[in-house]
This record gives sequence, structure tokens and C-alpha cells, in this order.
Amino acid sequence: MNGESAIAVMLKAPAAGQVKTRLVPPLTNRQSAGLYRCFIKDIFARLAVINIDIFAAYTPSGTRDIIKKLVGKDARPVLQKGNNLGERLENVFRALFKKGYKKVAVIGSDSTDIPIEYIKRAFDEVEEGKIVFGPAEDGGYYLIAMHRLCDIFKDIPWSTDKVLYKSLKTARRKGIETFLLPCWHDIDTYNDLKKLVPAGIKQGLLKNKIDIPHTYNFLKKKIL
Repeated sequence: MNGESAIAVMLKAPAAGQVKTRLVPPLTNRQSAGLYRCFIKDIFARLAVINIDIFAAYTPSGTRDIIKKLVGKDARPVLQKGNNLGERLENVFRALFKKGYKKVAVIGSDSTDIPIEYIKRAFDEVEEGKIVFGPAEDGGYYLIAMHRLCDIFKDIPWSTDKVLYKSLKTARRKGIETFLLPCWHDIDTYNDLKKLVPAGIKQGLLKNKIDIPHTYNFLKKKIL
């Protein structure tokens, strides 16, 4: 533990047929897994510029060595535990607060180009005792940050467009103040993937090629 703040990225081992399956077709299972691997590399490379401790909350068990090689030496793997996303999120927060962190944020691995400024803002806002959400365009959230473990993960309809709405409703019912970051996108479908690509796709240019070099190079070589 190097400081008071930590961030965990929820991710899966990038096995073909097990990740990014909603991109198939038009992508193949192998292409989708390769693309997801690039998402992970870019996310952790970008997080390295923030002065916080970084964790890779991975699944399934038995893939720790694969994850460790993928996320780099600055990130520490921690196994996800739980029967659903809510339980896994709660257990990640619990594990990091147990380590002594005062502020913890968790993000997904589907928003490879999430602005670093949004993450920094989350830690600034959570100091005031709020739960911070980063709303996703699909009705979920790409980030959640807390200053203590709050009981808001139960009875949420995960993988629906009601996730954020129900989470905010639960927080209000429990008297917990919330703060919303700007909305951002997850990359789940091929239409989502196009958001990483500008109108000049035929010229091989991506909107964020500097910020997400692994993703850009993969798309340029394998897909575009």
C-alpha cells in the first residue's frame, strides 16, 4: 500500500469465445479476444499516470499469471469473488478497504478510452463522503467510487439499462449522497466499437490513437 487511494479494474482473462462475444459477428472470437487484450493493456498503461495504487480484479480463478503478464508490474491481481456482479463489486471494495485504503474506485474494462480526468474527478469528489458514479450510455456505469463500503449492490438488475437508475434509487433510500461524472460509453457491440473510429476510418485514423495505441494498432492491422 503506497497511499490512501486505490483503483481496481474488473476484467476477465482474454480467452477466445469468453470475452466480447457481442462483437461476434462481424468479428471472430479470436479477434474479439485479441481486441479485449488491447483494451486491458491500454487501460492499465493510462492508469499508470495517476498517483494511486492499481489492482486488476480478475476472473476466472487459475489465470493470475496470465493477468499479471497482461497488466504489468505496477498492478496487483486480486481474484473476483461472488455469484453475480453485485457480489463481486462489493467484495472488491471490501478487500481494498480492508487493506486500509480511504478512497476506492472500481471501473470496468469496456471503456478503454475513459478520460483520465474523469477518474481524477471521482477521487476529488469522493473525499466529500459521496458515492461517485460514472454513467454509461447503456444505462449502467463505467465507474463507481466510495470512501467506505456502502450496501448498494443488492437487488440491482445487472446487465440491463436500469442499473444506474436502481443504484441511485437505492443510495437515496439509504440517505447516501451521490455525484455523477460525465456520461461515457462502454464498448460492447460493433456499433459501440465505431465510437472509437472517426469519420475518416478509410484513412486508417482513429479518434484516440495516441491514448489507446494497442487498440488502435490492433484495429488498424486486424479489422479496419
